[in-house]
Amino acid sequence: MRIGKENKKVTNLKELYRRRIENRGITLVALIVTIVVLLILAGVSIGALTNRKGLIQEAHNSADQAQRESIIQKIQADLLVEKTKTGDNPNKNTLKDIIEENGYNEGELGEDSFITKDGGFEIQYDEISGWEN
Repeated sequence: MRIGKENKKVTNLKELYRRRIENRGITLVALIVTIVVLLILAGVSIGALTNRKGLIQEAHNSADQAQRESIIQKIQADLLVEKTKTGDNPNKNTLKDIIEENGYNEGELGEDSFITKDGGFEIQYDEISGWEN
């Protein structure tokens, strides 16, 4: 009886060794498939971030728009202060004076718009509320 048990153990060890060798191949295939899938996902993600209409460009555009709107709101606040001081609605000349006095412009003021010092944005006077046209 002892001999039979020993043979059974050896058979089990042989079976375990055979299964271990078979599993190695499956593990290697799974690893290669995983790496290929990760490379594809990385390529798609990098493309989505860096292309012309990617997330990074959209973030820059949003930041520029926020900065532009901030300048417009500052001018509107200055117009409100001017209206509070004088009691009259500011006109286009007053608007231009406020823009020049507070240094919002880069260079000369145009007839219908100006270029901002911060960011170089072109802002139309019609975009600014709080003055009479």
